[in-house]
Amino acid sequence: MLQNYKGFVALVILAVFSMWMLKRMPEVIEVKQLAKAEHDVDYFSVGYTKLQMDEFGVPSNKLIADYAVHYRDTSEVKLINPVNIIFKMLAPPWVVSSEEGVFADSGETLFLKGHVDIKRKAAEGGQQIDIQTRNLMVEPKKQFAETVEWAEMVMGQDTISGIGMKLFYESPMRIELLSKVRGLYVYK
Repeated sequence: MLQNYKGFVALVILAVFSMWMLKRMPEVIEVKQLAKAEHDVDYFSVGYTKLQMDEFGVPSNKLIADYAVHYRDTSEVKLINPVNIIFKMLAPPWVVSSEEGVFADSGETLFLKGHVDIKRKAAEGGQQIDIQTRNLMVEPKKQFAETVEWAEMVMGQDTISGIGMKLFYESPMRIELLSKVRGLYVYK
């Protein structure tokens, strides 16, 4: 008959032990908040493409990236490996690529971070242009780009470099190097 009560006695001991433990625990339990995400992601895209047209329906600017993510809290789009193609009517397009980029929802300004490569194939009667720099700000509607970093421009066999650059890629194209400008010109 004692064996019939062993389970009951074990349950009573467990209940008494549980009540004793509950009395020892504090009444207020600290709840730790989960860390808030750095940004509130709205949407993302793999193989992102954005094409802008002018008022006549002619392509003026095309932005391509391997990956794009839109942040709702900052209204920014972060791009991985962006390539910005700026079309010109009677000239080859400008192709600007970098490691990373960010632009606001308005699309007025594109910030290219890290190494930036700017290329334009030779126009009729002209030369190919290659520009290497870092951290470039591009304003497609104003046809303007600028950086405060070192920049090097190669046209044919000629090389010009300096710190800080303003690039006006409208017709006629104009490039301003701001300081410590050096050039290497090859005469034929």
